[in-house]
Amino acid sequence: MKRRIGRFLAWIGAVTIFFMILVGVGIYFASKKEEVPAKTILEINFERPIVEFVPDDPFAKIMLENVMTMREVLSALEQAATDDRVAGLVAQVGNLSMGIAQIQEIREAIHAFRKSGKPTIVFAETFGEFGSGNGGYYLSSAFDKRYLQPSGDVGLTGLMAEHPFVKGTLEKIGVVPRMDHRHEYKNAMNLFTEKKFTDAHREATLGMIQSIYGRLVQDIAEDLNITPTAFRAIVDRGPLLGPEALSAGLVDGLMYYDEVRDMVKQDWGKEAKWLSLKKYRDRAGDPDEDGTSVALIYGVGNVVRGKSEYDPTSGSGVMGAETVAKAFRDD
Repeated sequence: MKRRIGRFLAWIGAVTIFFMILVGVGIYFASKKEEVPAKTILEINFERPIVEFVPDDPFAKIMLENVMTMREVLSALEQAATDDRVAGLVAQVGNLSMGIAQIQEIREAIHAFRKSGKPTIVFAETFGEFGSGNGGYYLSSAFDKRYLQPSGDVGLTGLMAEHPFVKGTLEKIGVVPRMDHRHEYKNAMNLFTEKKFTDAHREATLGMIQSIYGRLVQDIAEDLNITPTAFRAIVDRGPLLGPEALSAGLVDGLMYYDEVRDMVKQDWGKEAKWLSLKKYRDRAGDPDEDGTSVALIYGVGNVVRGKSEYDPTSGSGVMGAETVAKAFRDD
């Protein structure tokens, strides 16, 4: 009986030790940091979402686990510019969900990356599919070389602004909106109180559109090494099919993505390894972890009273006054 108990305890002990070894090995490999290859081609798809920040919400952390923040993208590009292991950058661009301000930030980061002497290439299946491809092409113009799928097109069609007015509809159903605003340029209420653009509303809208379009034209023309007048003439002809875009100098070649990748490997080194920008940042580490710390407080979404909230169904959130004020008060 004692022998059986002894054998049983020995068996339990052996199983426990074996289990602990397995756990230890698992922890070791899980914590072991993969290295950046000696020669790396960075790759990023800008058609995938990039967010300003990940809210302190369990649902947000799960849903946005593999999504890069804007700060992470900019920081990784800055770090890669001086990293001898990085041979160059290849990006995919097309229909973007980014706003013009975000595009401008990334454009500036691409320009800074290029100053290191490392090549940058961008590929797009299409810019807009005969719709508006302004944002995608605006970002692409910051790269050294631009390649378009042979069946693609460049939807540079200029900018437009639309604004609905429902006062006429409200009158038909007997609804009278009682609203007020400060001065004529506060036009949010015009949706309910007007049937068309007021002079001030039209002036404000045109001013915004002309400012954005003027900056877009100036920046792209500078990247293409042509005059703004020449670029405006190209836009007036748009949208352009692939061969027309190539003839106009908007793209450097008509190729499929696998052909672009083969060309890159041939030119940058067959021994080079592909690595996504996110994995590069994970492996290379955050260069801002050490040194002087500066608090960064995000304010994203509509301003509301109370606490900030995140809606996992829509992927959007609100900026709560209580949450933001507390962030400023915290040390």
